[in-house]
Amino acid sequence: MANLFFLFSGENETLPLAELKAIFEAEGYSYTTAEKLDQVVRIEATRNSVKAVHLRSAYTMASALELFSCMAQDQAIIQAAVSTDFKNVLKEGESFAVRIKRVKAYSTKNDTMNLEKILGKQILEGTSGTKVNLEMPDKTFFGVLTSGKLVFGLKLTEIIPRTFSERRPRKKPFFHPSAMPSKLARCMVNLSRAKFDELILDPFCGTGSAMIEASFIGCRVLGLDVQRGMVLGCRNNLRHLDIPHVSYHRTPSGN
Repeated sequence: MANLFFLFSGENETLPLAELKAIFEAEGYSYTTAEKLDQVVRIEATRNSVKAVHLRSAYTMASALELFSCMAQDQAIIQAAVSTDFKNVLKEGESFAVRIKRVKAYSTKNDTMNLEKILGKQILEGTSGTKVNLEMPDKTFFGVLTSGKLVFGLKLTEIIPRTFSERRPRKKPFFHPSAMPSKLARCMVNLSRAKFDELILDPFCGTGSAMIEASFIGCRVLGLDVQRGMVLGCRNNLRHLDIPHVSYHRTPSGN
C-alpha cells in the first residue's frame, strides 16, 4: 500500500470522491481514506490503482505519491521537506520540476512561486546529481494548498481536460438539447461500477453519451430508445467515434 493523493476538479462537491471510490471498487482495489480536504483526498491504496483512475475518471485531475502533508506555513513546510528522503524517488542524473497549485482562496499568504523555489532547493540539497528542468523534467513534484494544508508528492498522472470537451454534445454529428455532457456521463458509468469488457445496457440511450463513455473504459455497449430518431442519431454519434455497438428502436408497446 502507498500513500496517495488525488486532486479533483471543482465542478461538484460530492461526485468526484464518490466516482473515485466507485473506480477502486469496480477495479478490485482495496483502499483506506486517510483525509478528505477541499478538492483533495488522501488515500492509502496500491500505486497501480492510479492507472485505473487515470483511464476512467472524469473528475480526478491529477494523482500523486504523497511524500508529506503539513500545515501551510513556511516553517512547517521547510521542516517537512528537510525530513523527507527525496533520494527514494529521484535518482542521480534525473531532472525535476516543482509545481504548486492553490485550491480556491486557501493559504493566500503563501506565494506559490516562492514555495516552488524553496522546495526545489530542498530537493536539490537532499539528492545527488540531480538538476532542475522546468520545460521537460524527468519527474514533477506536485503540491496542493487546500484547507490550511500543503499536500506534497511526486506526480503520477494528470488528466488533460480537453479529452472530454472534444466529445461535448455539440461536437457530435447528432445533437439534442437534453444530451448529457461527456464528463457527467463518464461519472455515471463509473458510479455503476462497470467493469472492463462488461456489457452495459442503456435503456434510454438518447444521443449515446453514456454508451460512448462506457466504451472508452473498455465496456461493450447496447442501447435502446423509444424514439427512432434518437436511435438513428445515437448510431451516427457512435459511428463517428468508431465505437462498436448495438442499438434498437423500442416501441411504447414493447414490440
